[in-house]
Amino acid sequence: MKSYLLTILILAIICGIISSLISETSQGTKKYVNFIMGLVMVITIMLPFKSLAHGASNIKDTINSFFNSVNTQQIINKSNTVIINSSKENICKGIKNSLISKYGFDEKDVDISLEIDESEISAIKITRVNIVLKNKASWSDLNEISKYMENLVGVSVNVTRK
Repeated sequence: MKSYLLTILILAIICGIISSLISETSQGTKKYVNFIMGLVMVITIMLPFKSLAHGASNIKDTINSFFNSVNTQQIINKSNTVIINSSKENICKGIKNSLISKYGFDEKDVDISLEIDESEISAIKITRVNIVLKNKASWSDLNEISKYMENLVGVSVNVTRK
């Protein structure tokens, strides 16, 4: 019984961590991930009832067989994509907000894109920042903005006008 409760506790913690990593802006993906996590929790909670009905069974073997039947690599790849996209979106928002507060640009006049090294999911590395200035923002000194942003983010920054 202690092992069973520990399994449920560990699963709940893992589900909470995964849920908190997914951005609030990606509701479509978050909905599916939450569904899968809920399904896993329900199956885990129901396992003792199965063993009562069919004699003693091993919870670990049942969970392993469930996870082996699910394409875990596909789920991991989808989760990594969600994490990377969410991180890129949050970094772009931070950079845009820095430009808006420093130079007084309108939000619609600044487009930010990032080039990142996705080889290590636990340490997303920005390799280049691309900034496109439109309308009144395009009248600004591009070199000054580039130097400011390079000092802020520590990587190469390309600033262009549209």
